[in-house]
Amino acid sequence: MKQALSPSKNSHQQRGFTLVETAIAMGMVAVMISSFMIVFGPAAQGINKSLSAKEASRFSTALEHELSVLRSGEGYSTVFEKAFEWIRNSNVTAPTSDQRPVLIYQYRGNPGSVRPDGTLDPYTGSGTVAGVDFVIQTSVRRLDDTFHQAEIQAELAPGVLVGKVYYAKMTQMIYNTSGEMVLGTAGEIKDLHPTNTTRTSASAYTDVVIPFRTEFYVLPNVLYSYINATWSPADPGRLLFTKNMAAMR
Repeated sequence: MKQALSPSKNSHQQRGFTLVETAIAMGMVAVMISSFMIVFGPAAQGINKSLSAKEASRFSTALEHELSVLRSGEGYSTVFEKAFEWIRNSNVTAPTSDQRPVLIYQYRGNPGSVRPDGTLDPYTGSGTVAGVDFVIQTSVRRLDDTFHQAEIQAELAPGVLVGKVYYAKMTQMIYNTSGEMVLGTAGEIKDLHPTNTTRTSASAYTDVVIPFRTEFYVLPNVLYSYINATWSPADPGRLLFTKNMAAMR
């Protein structure tokens, strides 16, 4: 009669990792992580740069568009007059009756409610589906301007504002005596040619285009109470990018 073979004692024993094997495994993991960071680190940075480029394009396009449209109730007779006043009075250290910093931001707009100026009322409902319950709008408005102030407060409300708030500081560019285009003086619009006569109205300006440089700053706080009462354009925030632009007559 054959005897049943019993399993050997060693077959029940599970061999653990030695200290050397553990060290080797940890080293391999470290090499894999390093390789991952080398390959995908620059890719992640590229994505961030790409998003920043898209954001820069979106806000500069929104500013260009706003300077090319007349909204009901603004009080300007022509689009060029609006662009002239906004460019001349946006580069300020403290708002006055005429000098107003220009803010750019995005908010949730109600597609079923349009204001007289053509913009959408803020969406304050409970829906969360973009493109269905609300649409994302880019708003360009002048702080402390009677026409814009109530809209700014409503659009910066929590749950309505999307993302950050930016300050667009515009400065005219003019030709110097050497024929080079250089940055002009903050708060002034002058004729482009070497005489550089200062103009205080769009009708007196002799050229057909106002070239200008816009510096886009991100504000450190998005609360309306902070922006309206605490923030000062003299300390605009962090500079994100600069773009040369132009307004046509």
